[in-house]
Amino acid sequence: MKKIGLLGCGAIGSLIAKAIDDGIIKAELAYVYDIDKKASLNLVRKLKKKPKISDGMEEMLKDKSVDIIVEAASDEAIAQYLKPIMEAGKEVLVMSIGGLLLPETRRIYEENIGRIHVPAGAIAGLDAVQAISLVGVDSIVLTTYKPPEALAYSNYFKNKVVDLKRIAEPTLVYEGPVEDALKHFPKSVNVAAALALYSKSGVLVRIFADPTKDKIVHEISVESKVSNLKIVVENVPHPDNPRTSYLAALSCIRRLQEICSS
Repeated sequence: MKKIGLLGCGAIGSLIAKAIDDGIIKAELAYVYDIDKKASLNLVRKLKKKPKISDGMEEMLKDKSVDIIVEAASDEAIAQYLKPIMEAGKEVLVMSIGGLLLPETRRIYEENIGRIHVPAGAIAGLDAVQAISLVGVDSIVLTTYKPPEALAYSNYFKNKVVDLKRIAEPTLVYEGPVEDALKHFPKSVNVAAALALYSKSGVLVRIFADPTKDKIVHEISVESKVSNLKIVVENVPHPDNPRTSYLAALSCIRRLQEICSS
């Protein structure tokens, strides 16, 4: 049975930990770590089997019995820990996919694809996108619709005339390449980042603030000489974190089931 170290004890990390605790994922949760220790404590209190609460990543990285690190923290965590995780000889499942688009982390990802697992997350069709990448993708456009409150965290709006609280109809608030979107909306571009990694191409990101929707909607258009894809996904937000799709967490659980059964 594989041993897992969990980095990040928020909404997604907690759902993954519970899936392990309930036996849905056939693995042992050996460690949990969150920069906010209260989050770790609150999570462990809810689990039947008590993993060790780490004060930092070093402990679980040094423990040779730990096979996989599950990252459910932030892009910054990927930037900080991806290299040490690889140097420790472990596998990692990455939820903060945007963190893999930084120049250094993308190089590490490309050199260690077999050990760095990227779940499909909040969308479908990535297997087809990856297949198309063998001959080349001409263009990818991702149009995302989110409730305005799910975008309010971003500093992007501080110097903009857009007032999210006064938006009454679907309003385009951002359009640009995925790398630029990552800077402005780091908690909202995991889908775009996954498309970029699987397609090995650029992705144009369009973000709408839409008060008429209670779901997170992704419309994906992929053009190539072998196939044109149109994918629409309507996701229910995670009950504990409206910026995150519930499907993204479930996708991670499904990927871990595959990894831990091999």
